Amino acid sequence: MPSPVWLALSQIAIIVFTLVIAWLTHRTYLLLPYLDPDFNVLLSLPETISRLVLVGMCLALAWLSGLPAGQLGLISGNLWWSAGVGAVIGLAAQLVVFGLTTLAINRFGRHIYSPWLILNILPRRPAQWLWVALAFIPPVVMEELLFRSLWLGGFSQTLPLWLLVLSTSLAFGWMHQAQGKLGMIMAGGLNVLLSLVFIWTSQLLVTIVAHYTLNMIQLLAAHFQRDTLLQNQPQSIDKTPAR
Repeated sequence: MPSPVWLALSQIAIIVFTLVIAWLTHRTYLLLPYLDPDFNVLLSLPETISRLVLVGMCLALAWLSGLPAGQLGLISGNLWWSAGVGAVIGLAAQLVVFGLTTLAINRFGRHIYSPWLILNILPRRPAQWLWVALAFIPPVVMEELLFRSLWLGGFSQTLPLWLLVLSTSLAFGWMHQAQGKLGMIMAGGLNVLLSLVFIWTSQLLVTIVAHYTLNMIQLLAAHFQRDTLLQNQPQSIDKTPAR
């Protein structure tokens, strides 16, 4: 175990790192009204490189903390069990999210949800599905390393778990401003679920697979609902996929 001073320094570094990511996310959100990309933003090289750098920084913070790998969820006893449980949780959670999202939009109107992001990461031709599926891995791994390993694992002996779950859920929801008020609420709720799963299993792989499954099913659903989603979007961003 690290010394109290070293642990405190590593926790300060985690807080600063999170604040920087939150600031960058907010700045991106403010730029959205002025963006009209004619390419898949998820597949841009700068985006991929930046996500990989952030993954590396999360791993570096985990190593510098000096905490046991098990406490950070970096050890998995049975890979197939972890992946299977994660996939089932992700599938079930996305079905619930889809139902709640549909009910909320029907009740309050489409203005509570912004499909800008999902529309701009949809594959524009069949060949892009593989690349999009691969490009989803770094951001999912980064978010799980940050909110599960570094926060829940790294602060578990300093702050009560309920406070960690609450604070990370508020932060995770706030970082999803690009998806509108409903997207922020759903993201915060999903963070609670993933946090509870991490506390239950102590395995980051389970939450990574669950999070990834959620994202991919959401993308597939958006693919089949593209015309409906475009109804709440400015005409200028209607990028018809190549045939």
